[in-house]
Amino acid sequence: MSARKLYERFIRSNTQQKLDHLTRVVDDLAARQKQDAKWRAIFRVQLEALVRDAYLADSDLPSDRSLALRRFRLRSQNEEDGLAIALLKAAGITNRTFVEIGSGGTGGNSAVLAFDLGWKGLMVDASSGALRNLRNLLSSNPQVKFVRSFVTSENINDLLRDNGMTGEIDLMSIDIDSCDYWLLDALEACSPRVLIMEYNSLFGPRRSVTLPNVPPPDSRPKGYSGASLTAIEKVAARKGYRLVICEEKGVNAFFLRNDLAPSIPGLKAHQAYRAWVDRLGTTRTKDIDVFALCEEHKLPLVEV
Repeated sequence: MSARKLYERFIRSNTQQKLDHLTRVVDDLAARQKQDAKWRAIFRVQLEALVRDAYLADSDLPSDRSLALRRFRLRSQNEEDGLAIALLKAAGITNRTFVEIGSGGTGGNSAVLAFDLGWKGLMVDASSGALRNLRNLLSSNPQVKFVRSFVTSENINDLLRDNGMTGEIDLMSIDIDSCDYWLLDALEACSPRVLIMEYNSLFGPRRSVTLPNVPPPDSRPKGYSGASLTAIEKVAARKGYRLVICEEKGVNAFFLRNDLAPSIPGLKAHQAYRAWVDRLGTTRTKDIDVFALCEEHKLPLVEV
């Protein structure tokens, strides 16, 4: 090979190395900026919670708005921590127990109870890796059990009984993105005072639909999950619960058992419904037509 060709190859190789290095630098910078934006948003949410508590918490407002002022985030995905604690205080706390079905690696909506308040409880998830991480995080609380299980309507009551979670418990949270509706429909082993259910806001405030009571397809598209708020409100009402509030980001709905906290009225799904909002705090909502998506991919939905 001639010297000129060797020189040209060197120049091309060197240029490519520089481009590759520059790409890595830009990608790293973008990742750092995204992480910085996330923590700035979390700090803003915490600061807003302090301001609400200091200046607005005693305002004479309707019950659902008064509850909304109590929202804050310590360990939950959004600001579920404050709502859960406010409702537990209103309902009365009995044995300081919880069940979290779909705990992930962080503890979900019960994390604040297990981490900060030292409650006894059951964390359930289908991922062994998530539970391993959660077990390490909660190593200081020996009262928490960790169970790896794909929870279904057929096994939910046996799972609860086998782990001592029967009768009266203070809080239950269900968030598995699939047969959530069917789990609540089958629940008999325990009677939570406060119930938290994830709903799929893409189904809108009035349609009463859920995924079928079968494992979802492995390759399901984004948006095909869970059940509508109306469907969950219906099954909760049959089980003796009333919907009282949805958190502001449109992810979780909160229910009280009907014999508790009579001063907090129930709401219909269309009254409590919140659309999904970006977790960084922008007003952008998911632009997914989930019903068209189901038609296009021939994905089943069940009207309930």
